[in-house]
Amino acid sequence: MSPHKLRTVSVVEAIAEQLSEDIFSGMFRPGETLIETQLAARFEVPRQTIRSAVVMLIHDGILRREPNRSVYIPRFSESDIRDLFAVRRLIELETVRILTTLKVVPKDAENAVRFMEVLRDEDGWDEVLKFDFEFHQALVAATGSTRLQKFYRSISAEKRLALTYFRSSHESPSEIARQHRVLLDTIRAGDPDAAVEAFSVHLDESEAFIDQVIHSQQKQPSPTPPSSMKAGSP
Repeated sequence: MSPHKLRTVSVVEAIAEQLSEDIFSGMFRPGETLIETQLAARFEVPRQTIRSAVVMLIHDGILRREPNRSVYIPRFSESDIRDLFAVRRLIELETVRILTTLKVVPKDAENAVRFMEVLRDEDGWDEVLKFDFEFHQALVAATGSTRLQKFYRSISAEKRLALTYFRSSHESPSEIARQHRVLLDTIRAGDPDAAVEAFSVHLDESEAFIDQVIHSQQKQPSPTPPSSMKAGSP
């Protein structure tokens, strides 16, 4: 048996990965700025290394930079969400049609649902999101289309960030697991039209929930955003 080859990760990639996990965990709030000098001190690296990591996250859509402003965590508007879900429909509904036609039920998607099913209702939203992300990613990967996978990867981080900040408080992990089990079963049943309809409803409901949260937040007084990143260990 040949030895398993591990992927080599650069310092820049490692910092970008840690920062993305910090963002996905909710450590930073929408609109919060990140200061390069503080990040450099935290990770004990030169500022140029931080800049390179930040560029990676800007490319992924989970950080933004504007003229005369430090890099910051994006706020999602209704138009942002509408655009994001329009792209998700293009990718995911075609994915479901392909898999159902080929009668392919990805093992990794099945595993993600099983992990969801053993979560307790008191488990954190981050755990739910992790397996939700793995579920949808596994479906796209199972199509075998490198271009479809590349297209999906281009919005994956933004999708996860949106779901991080607009987390569902009215659905338990067990309910979300049940919903994903139903979605997987529609693929297994082998009716492409029925499967596409089920996933379309799923995406419609998710988008509607986020829109509702945005409207609710717009009615509340806006808190003064912090001017710099929180301190913390890597």
